[in-house]
Amino acid sequence: MIYLAILAGTLVIGGLVLTSLIAKNMAPGNKRLAMETERLKEDMDTWVTKLVPIDKEELELFSLGQDKQVLRKGVTTTAKGIFTTIYHEPVLAYSYRQYLGKAEKPNALLYARTAEHEYIFWIKKGTATLFIDSQEVGTLSRDGILKGKRTGKVIAQLKPGKEAMQPVEIGGKEVGNLTTSIVKAEKGLHERAFSFIRPDISDKEEQLFLALALEELVKRAVGS
Repeated sequence: MIYLAILAGTLVIGGLVLTSLIAKNMAPGNKRLAMETERLKEDMDTWVTKLVPIDKEELELFSLGQDKQVLRKGVTTTAKGIFTTIYHEPVLAYSYRQYLGKAEKPNALLYARTAEHEYIFWIKKGTATLFIDSQEVGTLSRDGILKGKRTGKVIAQLKPGKEAMQPVEIGGKEVGNLTTSIVKAEKGLHERAFSFIRPDISDKEEQLFLALALEELVKRAVGS
């Protein structure tokens, strides 16, 4: 009887732990989303000190290299890191957390910041709602098409790669190219992330360009 009681108690405790684990990794609703985002921000404050502002020169030097990169895969996937220039200057930090769901249509939260802007991607079944500086911009599909919140029309797009590059179009014009290379942890100079940036790219176009590039680079880094 004692052994049965112990076994029953163990099963109850195991069930509670499993239930708690599942609840913790379920995709949050709108209210919990704000709490989860704040948690990612507070955590980032502990490992990000200062980021170099991204001007035209820094954008051209933006690399595939990352500092403080951490990737954990278990029941769900979490990742964080700081993208640097080819000279190892920190320019963009991100934190990613995936929740329970199908691998091909993930539920996840991606928070990122530069020295001047903040990006939030709330991903439900593979489609992301994009916020820049707390303003909802629109929805980003799994294949890199960003549609505006107000119009529902395509405002930016990461196009399929041609050769080793993926063109990024904003407002119907190509503003830059993202390399299709995979990040490699090597010493010395890192490979540039962008092979071409329009010399007349505007601040707004730069924000959208970085948003599409960031989502794609993080997707590659976590293997999703």
